[in-house]
Amino acid sequence: MSAFNSPSPSLGEFLRAKRADITPEMVGLPPGRRRRTPGLRREEVASRASMGSAWYTALEQGRDVQPSDQALACLARALMMNETEREHLYALAGRPAPPRAIDNGSTINPILQRLLDRMEPDPAYVMDAYWEVIAWNAAAAALFDIERAGDKHPRNKLWWVFTQKRVETHRADWLKSARTLVSIFRSQATRYADDPRMRRLIDDLLEASDVFRELWAEQGVLDLASGRKAMRMPDGTNHEFDYLPLRIPDLPGACLMIYLGVSRDSSD
Repeated sequence: MSAFNSPSPSLGEFLRAKRADITPEMVGLPPGRRRRTPGLRREEVASRASMGSAWYTALEQGRDVQPSDQALACLARALMMNETEREHLYALAGRPAPPRAIDNGSTINPILQRLLDRMEPDPAYVMDAYWEVIAWNAAAAALFDIERAGDKHPRNKLWWVFTQKRVETHRADWLKSARTLVSIFRSQATRYADDPRMRRLIDDLLEASDVFRELWAEQGVLDLASGRKAMRMPDGTNHEFDYLPLRIPDLPGACLMIYLGVSRDSSD
């Protein structure tokens, strides 16, 4: 029995609509004088997707056809789909869509930076798919010493945790927190297993930290979740935070981390 759901009847309708939206000129084909339908012909889509015309016709007509991931990827390219349309295509086909590509050159939206600044005095920062902190407010900079110069990965959260002692002082239950972070990171890194930068980061962490190596070997997997943690502030006082991770649609793999202060007490 197949591990995937059967394609939705709407799959063919979606393919026909996308086919009608693409003119021959958009893909370098002559317009032709006897074209009776708008957009591309079925055989033209099949040719662009490197598949048989009869097979594509059967898929579009809703017959009992199970498209593979490779076939869906070819169709997405042939029909010039954007990321959202591609994910919709996979959903209609009853298959999980591959993760969106990481945008290594992402520019932080000014609105997002304004939001970070307005979170003051509570710390907040944006972390990309590699766990690099790419935007932050002053409170986060002070708490995590974000702007301090570092070595290989100066603004990587995992690198702070496992190679720099300054972060260990922020948590009484450091090992428990570290185990959770590694489990969350594994679930995200697996989606980008073929990404060279992700592989380098993992290799560097395995080489630099015995603790990371031990926790990585445990094979734990967790999703991002909200919670509460106690942290030691730069002035030596203890402070409890409710933390909340939020996905950012404009930045694939990135999340906004918000720490809302709960209470303060004096250090021991």
